[in-house]
Amino acid sequence: MLLGENRVGKSNLLFAIRLVLDPSLPDSARQLKLTDFWDGCDLNQNPQIEVHLDFENFASDDALVALLTDFRTSADPTVARLSYAYRKKPEITGAPQSAADCEFIVYGGSDESREVSNRVRRRIALDMLDALRDAEGQLGSWRNSPLRPLLEDAVTSVSPAELGEVAADLEAATKKLESFPSVKALEDSLRAGILDLAGAAHDIDARLRFAPTDPLRLFRSIAMFIDNGKRGIAEASLGSANVALLALKLAEFAWRRAKNETNYSLLCIEEPEAHLHPQLQRAVFDKLFQCPDPAQALIVTSHSPTLAAVAPLRSIVQLRAKQGATQAYSLATLPVAPDELDDIERYLTATRSDLLFARGVIFVEGDAEEALLPGFAQALGHNLDRLGISVCNVGGAHFDPYVKLVGALGLPFAVVTDWDPLDGTKPPLGKTRALGIWDAYCAVSGTTPLSPSDRAMWEAADYPTFSAGWAQAGIFLNEQTFEVAIANTPHLLGTLLDILDEQKFGAKRTGRIAAWRSGTAVDADQLLAMIADIGKGRLSAKLAKKLPGLAPPSYIASAIQFVASRV
Repeated sequence: MLLGENRVGKSNLLFAIRLVLDPSLPDSARQLKLTDFWDGCDLNQNPQIEVHLDFENFASDDALVALLTDFRTSADPTVARLSYAYRKKPEITGAPQSAADCEFIVYGGSDESREVSNRVRRRIALDMLDALRDAEGQLGSWRNSPLRPLLEDAVTSVSPAELGEVAADLEAATKKLESFPSVKALEDSLRAGILDLAGAAHDIDARLRFAPTDPLRLFRSIAMFIDNGKRGIAEASLGSANVALLALKLAEFAWRRAKNETNYSLLCIEEPEAHLHPQLQRAVFDKLFQCPDPAQALIVTSHSPTLAAVAPLRSIVQLRAKQGATQAYSLATLPVAPDELDDIERYLTATRSDLLFARGVIFVEGDAEEALLPGFAQALGHNLDRLGISVCNVGGAHFDPYVKLVGALGLPFAVVTDWDPLDGTKPPLGKTRALGIWDAYCAVSGTTPLSPSDRAMWEAADYPTFSAGWAQAGIFLNEQTFEVAIANTPHLLGTLLDILDEQKFGAKRTGRIAAWRSGTAVDADQLLAMIADIGKGRLSAKLAKKLPGLAPPSYIASAIQFVASRV
């Protein structure tokens, strides 16, 4: 699955694949234009547009081996490569002035003398459903419908005599129809009008009929109907027509393989979310993504979190514009254990698949931080949605697999977590957690891990030194809990105490709240006991309503600034 924002090149990537593989693409479309070169390209330097498709793991399929063996690469004979190149013609001197000065070539095995023939393209079947596809039109057109080859094959098993009997029955029904005076009058009127316009030499001898009289053409009148045959496909909803089209495309692919017309099928679908509501997206593509057929491949482009949530994580490729170019980030080799992979996929399905489209991510431990960070960011002058920053609540303190995910996607991120001190004989949980987060990031980013001496230094550091140092890497530690940090932030304390007062606690707690309001230091344990009675989620919702314009605790502000400055 190809994910990404608008204008990052998802459609261009599919077209690049078509340049190599699509047998229906005419040479006029393969002949690109000078404007297809990058805008900053110097045409005097003889640039080339190149597309290379590598095929692996085909050794167990004798038919694919026979098809691709001439295109194996010399560097790795287990890989076959099919390529497209568009460049200036060799006889042209100087910079090309128009598309006529350029040519294309499609070849294989990194050897331009090995031409890729149409036979190869036919054996590797590619079908493209673009974003503006007309599903009803395709299904209603005999020439373009995927139903056509299936019907043609089905009719071959019917004898001419049987077809003749059906034609005779239809002819009788047609005669009965024509016997109605009003229908006969309409037919005569239409025939006369056509004859008057075209003249006898060009008359088409039109008739109103149920079907052709020729038995061999009779089956072309068979069409798909819906609602148990009550309505034609043109009356189907756009989503239903698209589901029918997908089902027929898959049936056509399977039929062509069964007839040995193809060895491999590739179905490319652009933005199916434009035609399917979320529940139908999940139902259809959960089935398609789990297709067990190794000879059937699927490429889907999307910016739908719903589709991203059901896609297998390792199938995802994110495209992102960066420094004037598009870069691709694949999760195929994400180094996570099976249980971590399950955790991530469940997390994306349940809550935050939009992080796959983010430009930056802030990870937090719980609901309160998730609810309040957007408001805190607004107070600092940052609209997280406009910046493309997602706040992701991991529901605990196990950040490692999620850090690996965003690290593999090349996203700037911050982690907001607690110091969580233990007794004096054990290091704080936050210290161990931060070092583990860094190890997870290094595993996917190519960053050099900590040396033993550096690790020992950090393990011995106190809270101020440790938190200040790791803030430089995007890990922000709060000495206590988030709610206590709110209480220890002077301009937020009054708001928090107002909410506590609204709960109408007993005299003892009401007295404590009054003392805290008058300047007595807040007791963390007593505060957390009150918050437990309210509920953290309810407290955060109340805080969010009172939050506009109130800046966050410093470590939260630093985390927001860290990511905002990098997107």
